[in-house]
Amino acid sequence: MFKKWANEDEENNMNSNVESPLEGENKTKVLKQPGISPDKTNSILKGSKLIGDINVTCDLELSGEIQGNIISKTNSNIIIKGICKGNIETKEGSVNIEGELNGGNITAGNDVTISGKFSGGEIKAKRRIQINGEFDGKLEADEIEIGSGSHGKGELLYREYISIAKGAKIEAQVMQTQKELKLVKPTEDKKAKAVKPIIQDISEAR
Repeated sequence: MFKKWANEDEENNMNSNVESPLEGENKTKVLKQPGISPDKTNSILKGSKLIGDINVTCDLELSGEIQGNIISKTNSNIIIKGICKGNIETKEGSVNIEGELNGGNITAGNDVTISGKFSGGEIKAKRRIQINGEFDGKLEADEIEIGSGSHGKGELLYREYISIAKGAKIEAQVMQTQKELKLVKPTEDKKAKAVKPIIQDISEAR
C-alpha cells in the first residue's frame, strides 16, 4: 500500500505522473535540471514522506523521503536529492544520487553518479559509474571513475576502464571482469557440412 505524509501545500505541488493510488492531488512542476526533460518530470518535494513502491514512466526528481523501490521499465532518469531506502531500477536511464540511498541496490541501463551517499548494497551500470561522494558496497560497470572527494569501501568491478583520482580515500578490492558475451547464431554458409563416409568395395580391392 502506498502511504504519504505531507502538509497541504506540498500535496498540491506533487506531480501526478507518479503512479500512485492518490491521483488527483498532484500538479506538474516544471524543472530546469540538467540531464532530465522539464516537460516530462515527476517531482516529489522536500518534506514529503512516501511508503511503498513507485513505478515511473518518465524522469523523477525526489527531494523528499521514500521507503520503497523506484522502478522504471523505460529510459527514465532518476535523481535523488532526498533520502531513498530501497532499490532503484531504470532499464535504459541514468541515476544520480545527490542525497542518500540506504540499504538498496541501483541497476541502470546507462550511467550512475554518486555525489551524495550510497551505502549497503550494489550498483550495476551498463556504461559508467562516477563517484565523488561516500560509498559502501559493490560497484560494477564498463567504466568506473573515483573522484578526489570520494571516500568509502567495497568492491570495484570494471570491464574496460577504471580511474582513481589522487586524494580519494578508499578501501576496496579492484577486479577486471569480462564483458558479457552475445550468442551469435551461425549462418547457413558457416555451418559445418556433413562429411559422407567413404565406403570401399572390398571385392573391387581384391
